[in-house]
Amino acid sequence: MNTSSYLLLIAVLIFPTALFAQRPGQTVRGTITDAVNQDPLIGANILISWNDGSVGAITDENGTFLLEEIPVGRINVSINYLGYEGVRDDGILLNASRELVLEYKLNPVSVTLDAGVEVVAYKSFESTNELAPLARSITAEEIERQPTNANDPGRTFMSYPGVQPSRDTRSDVVIRGNSSVGLLWRLEGIDIPNPNHFARRGTSGGGITIFSLSMLDRSEFLTGAFPGEYGNAFAGAFDAKFRKGSDESREYTFRVGLLGLDFATEGPFKKEKSSYLLNYRYSTLGILNNLGFNLVGERVDNTFQDLSFNLNFKGKDGNSNLNFWGIGGLSNETMRTSDPVEEWDSFSDQTYYEFITNMGAMGLKYNLITNDNAYLQVSAAAMGQQIVVQDDTVSIGGEHTLINREDYLNGRYSVSAFYKVRPSNAFNYQIGAFASNLFFDLQHDSLSLVSFEEQQVLDVQDQTFLLQPYLQFQWKPNERFITNAGVHSMFLTLNNSWSVEPRLSFKYNLSEKDNLVLAYGLHSRMVPIGSYFTQVRDDLGNISQPNLDLELIKSHHLILAYQRLLGNELRLRTELYYQYLFDVPMGAAPGSTYWTLNDIQGYSTVALISEGVGRNYGIDLLLEKALGTDGLFFIITGSLFNSQFKTFADRDIWFDTRYNTNVAASLTLGKEFPLKGGDIFSLGLKMLYNGGMPITPLKEGAVVSNPYYPPLDESAPFSDRIEDYFRPDARIAYRHNKKTTWLLSLDIQNVIARRNVDGLNRVYDPDLNAWVDRVQSSLTPILSFQIDI
Repeated sequence: MNTSSYLLLIAVLIFPTALFAQRPGQTVRGTITDAVNQDPLIGANILISWNDGSVGAITDENGTFLLEEIPVGRINVSINYLGYEGVRDDGILLNASRELVLEYKLNPVSVTLDAGVEVVAYKSFESTNELAPLARSITAEEIERQPTNANDPGRTFMSYPGVQPSRDTRSDVVIRGNSSVGLLWRLEGIDIPNPNHFARRGTSGGGITIFSLSMLDRSEFLTGAFPGEYGNAFAGAFDAKFRKGSDESREYTFRVGLLGLDFATEGPFKKEKSSYLLNYRYSTLGILNNLGFNLVGERVDNTFQDLSFNLNFKGKDGNSNLNFWGIGGLSNETMRTSDPVEEWDSFSDQTYYEFITNMGAMGLKYNLITNDNAYLQVSAAAMGQQIVVQDDTVSIGGEHTLINREDYLNGRYSVSAFYKVRPSNAFNYQIGAFASNLFFDLQHDSLSLVSFEEQQVLDVQDQTFLLQPYLQFQWKPNERFITNAGVHSMFLTLNNSWSVEPRLSFKYNLSEKDNLVLAYGLHSRMVPIGSYFTQVRDDLGNISQPNLDLELIKSHHLILAYQRLLGNELRLRTELYYQYLFDVPMGAAPGSTYWTLNDIQGYSTVALISEGVGRNYGIDLLLEKALGTDGLFFIITGSLFNSQFKTFADRDIWFDTRYNTNVAASLTLGKEFPLKGGDIFSLGLKMLYNGGMPITPLKEGAVVSNPYYPPLDESAPFSDRIEDYFRPDARIAYRHNKKTTWLLSLDIQNVIARRNVDGLNRVYDPDLNAWVDRVQSSLTPILSFQIDI
């Protein structure tokens, strides 16, 4: 008897009624529109299939369709319309407790095809943004079924090629050796601040994103050489979209688990005209800590909560749509001193810290079909973020002494707009712009452990404007060749720094199953805002701000990609890339090897010049099977790369960056076993690996005035390396798919209890005059229960 037979035998013994119950039916409805002008497509053919049957429908004058009594479980959807690319979307989960609402936007073909010839886009693989041929779509259902990612997009990215896993408890997105500073977060057409709980100051990483699984619609993840609409980033972008709530019926989702509670509700204000979608989440590590599973650390407690909503209103004439959206998150983390006091033997035992991050954003998005060939979108939003970090030492008597305090408040008012026009099926263009008023209040004070005097590192209240106009177009002379071109510009009024950035990509379809993509882009990003205002003292005690005139960080990115479809649900993809970074801020002092993109977080504390350079080059490999009605999916990735920088001290030598692990790999695998009543039993496995992160040794014999910034050996930056990172995770889940649908899952992070060294969270101990490595979590079970009504 093979493994599958054993698993099915167990399912028979545990869930006998599910195996022999009748499979219930559910409604599938949706809308098919033109991808360029958003017009409804009348008469489009829809085919829905499952393991032992299929049924079809045709869209009406509103581009909508309705199919009833479809058996619940996994279904495949195929859509065809004359003059447009077909769509195939496999492995969609149909719940018994709620209708399935689908929306597809079809791209027109450039020439009339012969009878029987069709072009098909596989939604499991293809981006919804045709101007971004290297982008990847990501769905809430894909996030949910992956093991141990806490329903977090940031952790899901670690299963994708080019993304380096490095930590158990944070979702820093490190792409191809780039700092997470280079990642752009966008929501509903507006660029937003770092949307993470426990957000890293000055970067885009953090603990877990504020994006709730119940809110996310199909979104886009890009890893370089992206089209003209994306700016202020040089590593990647996550373009997140909220789904619309049901405009037919009221629905509820409730999740409870060892990480906390999650509640979502949706429904119509007025049927078929307006709807709401709202989600609230509260989480704490207290339950896991009390059970002896210390996910973050034995002395660490944290809580977080967030609220998200999306209100949608359709225009009376059917040509317009307005949605009002918002997200907000509060998080707090504390690390206690070691217990008992009598066993203190190092500086770290008597340290205490508090870490608070709050973030919120609200916005409006208005869409208007202006005519048969044009489409307008206008968005506006207000947002803000506060990050507070306080580090203390505590005496045996319990008295606190402040060592370091950082209090950063960042906010912005933003507007964006674009106008997209399609003069012909072979040509379309989009012109748009982003404008943001950035305001900030940044405070940073620390205590010298040599003079015991308080030092003010940062003290600024100011504002500036960031302007980003862009233009992009697409030309398809035939169905084999596609050209995307554009330009993105940036202008920062703070110091009048600017950049004009050409973007270009060519896609050539060698056949129906394989294609080549060549893409180039010049990208730029602001320096983290606090680094412009760093206060530096000279030997006479005079204070200056030498970094006000720093240039934008810039990057050339060139990618050559090849993809081969090995079946409807299986693909092989490889990408060769080269990235050259320049105008990177680096230490201005003679002999300095400081390079700002090696910082994990925070703002620079030294004088900088925009003369640093860097390079990332390598190859990413991907073998992926999308989930189909056979219940199997997997993602296998491997990356070989080099990530290096040059310093002011020695222009002839390339040094490893902090993120140059040289090798990264992942395996994500899942298998679903459908039962006769529509229930599903599933197993999953995930394995993450990197080659060990480089670190810089301490400078021998140096006087340490601040334990948070100990003197490093500038002559040998990142010349040491921690051990390789390896973590296997597992998942087992059972989904009951009846009138009330529920999901019971057990995710086990680090099933072999391997405690990886935390290369991004070392602590300097002045008593030992040495780095103290922290290790990450051991085996951690995460039990969760979800019910849909």
